[in-house]
Amino acid sequence: MMITWRTASLSRHHSGARRRPAEEPIALTARRYGFLPARFRSRGAVHLIVQVEAIWEEAGRGQRAARRYFAVRCADGRRCTLFENLRAGTWHVRW
Repeated sequence: MMITWRTASLSRHHSGARRRPAEEPIALTARRYGFLPARFRSRGAVHLIVQVEAIWEEAGRGQRAARRYFAVRCADGRRCTLFENLRAGTWHVRW
């Protein structure tokens, strides 16, 4: 069967839908200036944050609470996004 733009757009694995990265709960273990995340524990490992690259907020919609996001770089060179659920006060990471 020849694949054309019409058949490809109907295919399941070519749907164009982006998969969202998994959000994992973490324990924030240190803050800088009482506001910025400085260190967190995820999957049993402690990650030191050496740079906060961006900060933004999203308003809550429906059942979802407002969130504050931090794009960070860790001491091991990995980049990730941390966010705080502003209603519950819980922290999560997206690798």
